[in-house]
Amino acid sequence: MNKPRELWIDAAKGFSIIFVVMGHSGDAAANHYLSWFRMPLFFMLSGLLFKPVEPGRYLRWAVKRTRGLMTPYFAYGLLIAAVLLVFNLNLKGFAENVARLLYGGLSLTGPYGVFWFITCLLFTQLLFGYIVRFSRSIQFLIIASAYLLSHVISLTSLKNFNLPWNIDVSLLAITYYAIGFYGKKLIPALIRRYSALLVLLPLCGLVLLLERRGIIQYSLNMKYKEYTSLVLDLAVPLLVSLTICAGVYRLVQLVPLDWMGSLGRNSIAIMYLHLPLNYSLKYLLGADYGLIPFTLIGVGVPLLVAMWAVRSPVLSRLYLGHGHKGGRRPAVNSSNAR
Repeated sequence: MNKPRELWIDAAKGFSIIFVVMGHSGDAAANHYLSWFRMPLFFMLSGLLFKPVEPGRYLRWAVKRTRGLMTPYFAYGLLIAAVLLVFNLNLKGFAENVARLLYGGLSLTGPYGVFWFITCLLFTQLLFGYIVRFSRSIQFLIIASAYLLSHVISLTSLKNFNLPWNIDVSLLAITYYAIGFYGKKLIPALIRRYSALLVLLPLCGLVLLLERRGIIQYSLNMKYKEYTSLVLDLAVPLLVSLTICAGVYRLVQLVPLDWMGSLGRNSIAIMYLHLPLNYSLKYLLGADYGLIPFTLIGVGVPLLVAMWAVRSPVLSRLYLGHGHKGGRRPAVNSSNAR
């Protein structure tokens, strides 16, 4: 993959993590519209970077993937639990937080609110890494079946079951992941076209207009399994994600976006820390402070923490998911499957 392509992918991830932080700010309108695509976009970009695994190497790869994603998961989780213990001196609460961390899924709320994504991403990668050994037709059949099953779960009482680590959400996530993988050549070719934005932007505007006027009703919440439209749950996230990718690709050609690429490469720290930091500040201040301050704090402070942690091999391994030695800059990324 050439350097310009890597930059637009990293920059797209940078925008994606900003959208995630914005959606958690408490602004209802921002959360509603950003939820249409923010997590599907992450899965799609991750799929773009996926490289098939030979069946004989699958178990070793799976162990490496699990270690790479779950080490920061438990490192951040236990750190948050320890900080809460220091302030509350509540051993029972500490034990409950550890138990919730182990079980994951819908039991993770408050400062742990985004932890579900990491375990869902892990299961999605492990499942996709396994099925690519089959013929393309079998792969499509499995993915289509998973997509249909995810909607059966969402539309029935099965939705209320809190499975460990949100593994059932992977049934939907694998579709977005597969779009990225199968579109590895098509997506870059599409967004490179100058006409792409001329088509995609009006289509996004049309969807927004239809939703605003009540002609269609659409919402998407992957964590809580709120996806009820077989057509729109595929069309809307894909349309908006492609529009963002096309826009970012054009921006990369026009202005320096290395700083946005840095956000994308450090998305794991921002993902884990933006809620605990803002919850702590809200508690200390005794008030909410709105979308913009929430986003600036939630993005800026974790980025500084990541830039500091990368200097330490131990901290980098624990909190950034890398076992590099020395001071080289790792590809700090929760969704990089390479």
